[in-house]
Amino acid sequence: MNKNMLKICFIIALSLGAASAYAESTITNSVSMGGGSFSPSNKVTIRVDSNGTAYTAKSNHASGDRIVAANSADPKMWYKKVTIGTSEAAAIADVLSTAAWTSM
Repeated sequence: MNKNMLKICFIIALSLGAASAYAESTITNSVSMGGGSFSPSNKVTIRVDSNGTAYTAKSNHASGDRIVAANSADPKMWYKKVTIGTSEAAAIADVLSTAAWTSM
């Protein structure tokens, strides 16, 4: 996964956390931010969740077998193996606990 994409996830997560008590956003197409545009790679989905005090950013490819995630509780990148074609809809609490995740 492109490290710049993950940086963008963090920026989005931080701005969502500041804007509301709970927010979520899914990016699959081009979005405008910071005076430019960002578009994830073909068949890649990025989901950002924030509950006002914590955030998670998750990404996966439609044909991939893992979800890559980051959270506000730990500065590491995490991944979890999933069945190919599984949506990256892991809940914010799941990513914050990291019990089922492996550090990269």
